[in-house]
Amino acid sequence: MKTQVKALVIGGGAVGTSIAYHLGKRGWDTMLIERDELTSGSTWHAAGLLPLFNMSYATTHIHKYSVDFYKGLEDETGLNAGFAVVGNLRMAQTDERMDEYKLYASTAETCGVPYVFMTPDEIKQKWPLIRTDDLKGALYHDTDGYINPADVTMAMAKGARQLGVAIERRWQADSFEWTGTHWDVTCTKMVEKGGNLVASDEQVVIQAEHVVTASGNHAQRTARMLGIKIPAIPVEHQFVVLEKDPALMKYRATGNPEHPVIRDADSQSYVREERGGWILGVYEIGAPARFEHGVPESFRADLFPLALERIEEQYMAMIHRVPSCEESGLKDDFNGPICYTPDGNPLVGPAPGLRNMWLAEGFSFGITAAGGTGLLHGANDGGWGGRD
Repeated sequence: MKTQVKALVIGGGAVGTSIAYHLGKRGWDTMLIERDELTSGSTWHAAGLLPLFNMSYATTHIHKYSVDFYKGLEDETGLNAGFAVVGNLRMAQTDERMDEYKLYASTAETCGVPYVFMTPDEIKQKWPLIRTDDLKGALYHDTDGYINPADVTMAMAKGARQLGVAIERRWQADSFEWTGTHWDVTCTKMVEKGGNLVASDEQVVIQAEHVVTASGNHAQRTARMLGIKIPAIPVEHQFVVLEKDPALMKYRATGNPEHPVIRDADSQSYVREERGGWILGVYEIGAPARFEHGVPESFRADLFPLALERIEEQYMAMIHRVPSCEESGLKDDFNGPICYTPDGNPLVGPAPGLRNMWLAEGFSFGITAAGGTGLLHGANDGGWGGRD
């Protein structure tokens, strides 16, 4: 294990792995450490959607780069990241929602993001299983879709290793000390006992000129060690997988392509196909916060109990929007922590008051933003991460 590097990345989820890849691509001597296994945080239970839509000019660029970057990973690494380019359909039930999409279109045009507006009749003609009689229209991106979060992370990890990046699992950062020229990061070897990860007696101090924290749900622990505030707290995010839908299977059997990701901002939810059935994901208003003061040592790649009563309204909205799924039973469910900031945007940039310490925290759309965030830290000479 190296004890001296130019850049040390803390966290082995999609965001941290992308940062390590791009720093390696820049030619920096880089190491990534992960306290457990790669993808063991929010990455493993993420739905993997790639929503290009964003009212922010900067964030739209980040998302667009990610989508373009992921499409070339297989050629570079030989690993298929499971990118399904099925498109993204954002529906509007009100004129006000359509006005919002029209405003976004100006950002999309500036950023080079392709889109088209669709009428309810055009939607129904293309995807007859979708109910459209109460829609005003939709905004459609045909270049994005969804990806397998674990696969894309492993592909980026392989690409990073090919670029000379060292990736060390089961090492936890326990303290940071700025010496005036570099950071001394004390790391502890984590070992498994009784299904839990516990700290061993083995420690090492890594000297790093730059440190990037991408600690995900552990952001509050990171903040305490650095003596700063990081306004990023995990909240529960639920999605359910339904059994096969006979109407959908018949539709696909006749040669029709997969439906796009169906997004309904008015119902705070999304729906996409999953092996002949459907996935419903919900962005709950007032979703319960978790681990406000730090993730328990016993919590690893765990989930919370499903609280179906909290998403009943969105479940009924899915049945309304795709009536054929009404008889489909519940196949699987996920309710795991995903970090959120007060405004929903990630914290990306220099840590306040700390030299050569960089934050990449609070990603509620971590898979979508991972590629572009890595670019900011490494490959783009004009980005803040490229300053020597």
